Amino acid sequence: MSAVEDPVAGILAALNEPQKEAAAHVHGPLIVLAGAGSGKTKMLTSRVAALMLGQRVPGHQILAVTFTNKAAREMRERVERTLHQASQGFWSAPEIGTFHAVCVRILRREQARTPFTKPFVIYDDSDQLSLLKSVVQKLG
Repeated sequence: MSAVEDPVAGILAALNEPQKEAAAHVHGPLIVLAGAGSGKTKMLTSRVAALMLGQRVPGHQILAVTFTNKAAREMRERVERTLHQASQGFWSAPEIGTFHAVCVRILRREQARTPFTKPFVIYDDSDQLSLLKSVVQKLG
């Protein structure tokens, strides 16, 4: 089967050897630690596509976590583009996001299993400061 016939081979062909080894890893979780500009996003995108296309892993069983919103957005776009180019349908999109975003989605989805009884809000540093200033002002 040629790379044209095998979408996974075509995806992996664009990677260097360490990237290819990581992207082809299909049994169990994988942690990738590499410096800026080393091709982590490209490798992770290729791995997600290889799992979905080659191993037929449904998207809802894949979790890809990164540190920045920019990287998460780029990964989502690349996965969608790669799957679209391979002309393969998929059951659901993989869970791709930052540590914070993924954890908040899980907490909201599983809220009934948590001690939270009402919808919750997570404040960033500036929101916390504004809230404290407002409370101090109201209390005089």
